[in-house]
This record gives sequence, C-alpha cells and structure tokens, in this order.
Amino acid sequence: MKSKRLIYAFALSFVLMVFPKVSVSGDENFPAFDDPSVFIKNTVDECFNILRSEKNKDLQKEKILNLMKTSFDFSGIAEDLLSGLNVDDKNKSAFTETFPLLLEMRYRMFVKSPDSLSVEYNGHKIFLSNSEAIVYTRAKISSDDIVLNYKLRSLDGKWKIYDIAADGISMAGNYKAQINKILTRMSFADFLAHLEKM
Repeated sequence: MKSKRLIYAFALSFVLMVFPKVSVSGDENFPAFDDPSVFIKNTVDECFNILRSEKNKDLQKEKILNLMKTSFDFSGIAEDLLSGLNVDDKNKSAFTETFPLLLEMRYRMFVKSPDSLSVEYNGHKIFLSNSEAIVYTRAKISSDDIVLNYKLRSLDGKWKIYDIAADGISMAGNYKAQINKILTRMSFADFLAHLEKM
C-alpha cells in the first residue's frame, strides 16, 4: 500500500506543475527571477496554458516534454541515479533523453480528475550561497493530502528541479533503488530498451 502511495505521489508531483489552484509565499528579499516559488508557479502556469490551448495530444505531449526539459536538471538527475554504476557516457546520455519520457508517461497515467486538485505553496528556503533551494508545497487531490517538497539547484542563473520529496521520501532515491534492483536482472542496454518501449 505504501509503495502504491509513493508511485501516486511522485506522479502527482508533476501534476502539481500542471493544474494549479496555487498561492505563493516566499522570501521577499529575493527578486522574482531569483524566487524559487515563482519559478515553480511560472512553470505551472506555462504547463497549464499548454494543456488548455493545445488540443492535439501529440503536440501537447511534445510541448510538455520540452517544458519538463527546461524545468528539470535531467543531466544532474541522471548523474545522481547512475552514480556508482558502470555506465558509459553513451548510455548515460541515452538515459538522460529517455527519463523525461518515463515521467511524462507516469503523469498522464494519473491525471484523472484535475479539477479536484488544489495546491498550497508554503514558502521556500534558499541555501548553499543561493545555489540550492527547497519549495514547500502541499497537494490535495480527492482524499489524498501529500507534502511535496521540490528541491532545486541554480544552473547558469536559472532554477532547475533535481529532486522531489513526497511525504519525506526522495523521488531520486526511490528511482535509484528501483534501477539498482532492475540491473540485477538485466543489462543496462536491455533496461534502456525497456524504458524506450514504455
């Protein structure tokens, strides 16, 4: 039951960036372009606009994937997920390209009734000389109430998401454990082929 809730929570974490009923609060000492809560809200608004205006499902998927690629640090996520594994640069690059497809697919599986979703933004914390941040949110959808904390890092002056903690459990840590388990049964090349078919 707990693993099902986690899968739901991690899928929901991207849904939160899609269907907002959002209030934003944060540290007013940082201008809007430095404010991680505003970054998340702007991403939410842009994704919401895509879903409202783009009726072609293939184009909608393409635009959402492009938005995800500008919002998430997929290179950093891939580094974190594959650290300690014997994966060459070619396979690491292929994984970095494939992983957004997996997240987008999971998101589509769980978007059932977006009108019932509400999101509360409860501020943020900036640390490590302004290079990392956490945005605190609480999501309510149907009967579920989930605490989702977005972990961000600043890359080239822009915030990027590198992890999401759902009820205190790291998405990156959860995926890393799953990948390590899968790689006991198949090669990394077979694992990539499996992801590409999903």
